[in-house]
Amino acid sequence: MVEDKDRPGFFKDYHRAVRKAISNDQFNEFSKLKTNDDRIRFCFSLPAIHDIDIKPYFRGKSEKEALEKKEAGNKCFGRKNNLEALRLYSQAVVKAPVPSGKYWKLIKESADPKKMTMYAICLANRSAALYHLREYHYCVKDIDEALEHHYPKELKYKLYKRKARLLSHMKQHVEARDAYRQALKWLDWAKMEREKRIEHQTDIQKWLKMYETGKVVKNWDIPECYIEHPPVIPELTGGRNERFLSASKKIDIHYDNNMGRYAVASEDIEPGDVLVTEQPFASVLNREEFGSHCQKCFKTTKAPIPCKKCSSVLFCSVECRQSSYFHTIECPILDLLVGSGMSINCFLALRLVTQKPVSYFLDMKEKLNEEDLKEITNNKEVYDPSDFMRLYNLVCHSQFRTAEDLFHRCVMIVFLIKALKKTKYFDGKGSSSGDKVNDVELFIGSLLLRFLQIVQFNAHEVSEFYLMSPRSLDGSKNETLGAAIYPTLALFNHSCHSAQVRYFSGQQVITKAIRNIRKGEIVPENYGQSFPSKNKIQRKAELADRYWFECNCEACQNDWPMYKDMDTSTMHFKCHKCHGPLNVNTEQLLNPFIKCEKCGDQTNILSTLKNLQNTEQTFKGACKEMEAYNLEKAEALLIENLKQLEACLYPPYRDYHLTQEAYMKVCLCQGNIRIKQPKTEE
Repeated sequence: MVEDKDRPGFFKDYHRAVRKAISNDQFNEFSKLKTNDDRIRFCFSLPAIHDIDIKPYFRGKSEKEALEKKEAGNKCFGRKNNLEALRLYSQAVVKAPVPSGKYWKLIKESADPKKMTMYAICLANRSAALYHLREYHYCVKDIDEALEHHYPKELKYKLYKRKARLLSHMKQHVEARDAYRQALKWLDWAKMEREKRIEHQTDIQKWLKMYETGKVVKNWDIPECYIEHPPVIPELTGGRNERFLSASKKIDIHYDNNMGRYAVASEDIEPGDVLVTEQPFASVLNREEFGSHCQKCFKTTKAPIPCKKCSSVLFCSVECRQSSYFHTIECPILDLLVGSGMSINCFLALRLVTQKPVSYFLDMKEKLNEEDLKEITNNKEVYDPSDFMRLYNLVCHSQFRTAEDLFHRCVMIVFLIKALKKTKYFDGKGSSSGDKVNDVELFIGSLLLRFLQIVQFNAHEVSEFYLMSPRSLDGSKNETLGAAIYPTLALFNHSCHSAQVRYFSGQQVITKAIRNIRKGEIVPENYGQSFPSKNKIQRKAELADRYWFECNCEACQNDWPMYKDMDTSTMHFKCHKCHGPLNVNTEQLLNPFIKCEKCGDQTNILSTLKNLQNTEQTFKGACKEMEAYNLEKAEALLIENLKQLEACLYPPYRDYHLTQEAYMKVCLCQGNIRIKQPKTEE
């Protein structure tokens, strides 16, 4: 789940001033209001809430800075320091103005090189660095983007020749032939000596002759070394659930008045089973990752494509930029929002609105009603996580909120509505006055207030696994990229003894079982409070504070020790008959026949002790495979070890949790990975 950290910003002072300005009678009046509409309307009526000057505020482009970075990149490229050149060229690309509108039309009609865009030139230069780094896929993309943005006519032949060579390397011969034809066409515009022109012409015609004589006339498969493979999304174990489309058939969802909705095993679940694969309904990137990851898909940006207006955010491709409607809304106010100190939960609530036009929500307005969760859980209706109503009916616990909590959130909503009014979001449907709120704005504000409550209990962190060096797990760690809402995963309840590990492919979440769960048992996940790393008092306090429930999982009920406090001399064996616990001090063991307090039968634990010795060898073998980065072999051995340990022992047991931790690390390697980049020489 998401840890909603406080951040420095002006909103705290703004909220404090508004709260101080209202009388006790006014606050009592607010506390009696029952609907989100009434609460927001009340807050808009407060004079103090308008004592803030909200203006569009974002980091714009700078041709001067782009030129400086480009020239610095040229120097590095000249010294064959291609990695540093790539970094500097990327900074130049982000800072370079991207012409649009009337200015774009004016430039497009001009052949004057002085009026050619810095953006296209920076992209072309970066493509050269990418070419030498053998990043051919990104190189082709940069060339296409540069040509799309009016690269100088007299230099176009160079880009087309580079593109043709790239495509030839990639065995895309049809496209390579077409690129050579374009290079020959634009060679007429080149400014060069006649001998040099003939040299280029001869070279291009040589390649064209080879293609046109039929020696190479069709595309071959692109060699593996030039293909960037995303993490593999595994198949759900047992197949896809017919009702809960993101879950395995081994999962069912039940409802209880005390527990709400929760996941249950409809079949026996074993370690390694894939239980959930789900795309988020909405997601937001941590602001610390703005300079390294795509705003849309969270992919690491090797050759970033910038927003056309601001220099704050990056995309991994033109396609991601084009499909990011939310940023067209947030762009002019992004730095204002960051400067307010908004938490990531606030950003996620806002993203739930800005990713869709206001017309989408107006069309949904008549359908919005709070469903009976017990009824919709018990009926056979399909639970589609992309259905807006599934998001809308996630728990928000409004009935348990204090007036202070609701007032604080309402002040935030007023701020967000005021900010949205400075964008094109309301598109003529909003009121002209910043101090007034019309019905459309009130409706969107009401949704925002609901979303702000929903994300508190239902958002998940999105992460990537950070490797200090390629193919090595030494010093590796899991790092948060952002936050997202997964409507199916949000139905899983918490246990301090988690049953599954989460990892991510881009924003898509994948969960795998890390222990056995019998049919009919609850399938929990972990909200960040795990018993091996935190004691019971700390876990229960954090869960009560953030998620408003008292945890009564097995680890809390039995006060399981933290990993560092586990007693290796005491082991909890399983009765061979009823599978009940047999608590044994192995250092004082005189008789191998242990009587079960539950069923009264005796179990000979000698064979179990022998099996445990085998698990030690299996675990050592798995660790060796992990050291060699043979992850498939390591995963198979760790799953085998978990099954063997579960057959013999009850948790808590150190070797069992060591195996779980190792298995989770292997799973994390199957998702988003980022490798520490070597330092480049200036």
